[in-house]
Amino acid sequence: MGAYLALWIGMLVIGVPAQQQGIVTGLWITEALAIALPAVFAVAASGARLGPYLGLHRLKWKQVLVAVVAAAANQPVVSFLTWVMHGALPAGIVADFDAKQRMLDAVFRLHALPMVITVIIAAPLGEELFFRGFAFPAFQRSWGAFAAVCASGIAFSLLHQDVVGFVGLMEIGVLLAALRWWSGSLWAAVIGHAVNNGIAGGAFMLGYEDPDLPPPPWVLALGALLLVVGFVLLVRVLRRPSPSPAVEQPRERSLALLGSLGAIWLAAVFWGAHALSALRG
Repeated sequence: MGAYLALWIGMLVIGVPAQQQGIVTGLWITEALAIALPAVFAVAASGARLGPYLGLHRLKWKQVLVAVVAAAANQPVVSFLTWVMHGALPAGIVADFDAKQRMLDAVFRLHALPMVITVIIAAPLGEELFFRGFAFPAFQRSWGAFAAVCASGIAFSLLHQDVVGFVGLMEIGVLLAALRWWSGSLWAAVIGHAVNNGIAGGAFMLGYEDPDLPPPPWVLALGALLLVVGFVLLVRVLRRPSPSPAVEQPRERSLALLGSLGAIWLAAVFWGAHALSALRG
């Protein structure tokens, strides 16, 4: 809980002013200092070795291919779930979502290449380090694999503060956690996340994310079908043990590392608080 609280403090105090001063640079700062840093600090504070705990194990080429295909095939599912929520929620909430989509469309058109690079590198690394690197194993040890997959998906979706897209984002988080469990490596989730974001970024640049244009019926039908297939596969995957090596027992904590990480986070928070104060003044 402490790491998740630190993440939200960082999102509000570091991420908001950083992105207001420059969206691309601000997103990199947000992912590194507000999201990834609390995860690394929490693992270091536990005494565990960072690599084994976070799942930084090498992938086989077959696992890379599965991660790419799964993330690409998941796009109709996300479209279907978002379309359902778009039609079910109150008009005011939907209007806010549509406005956000138009804003993102403008951002991608204005900063096309930098934004695509950011969403396929910075976002997958930062968010996967926290949600599937740190949070998923913590949830799994306490609640079991199925609950951990769901909990990490919910926490991931909450981060995006998107009511209409909540279920779709949660489903993406569930898929990424399943990839981490199935492969035993965080890199499968990072690759899946990068593919998902790359497709979404390309859709924005090509104008396919226009909220006034509903997805084609065949996409929605395919999404509904793949959702059912995906749930069946998820149950099968979670019934099998993860190939991830067991996390070793806690060892002596590195006070120097903890002090350095904590100092970086506090410095970023103080900077963000000062920047917010200046913006409001």
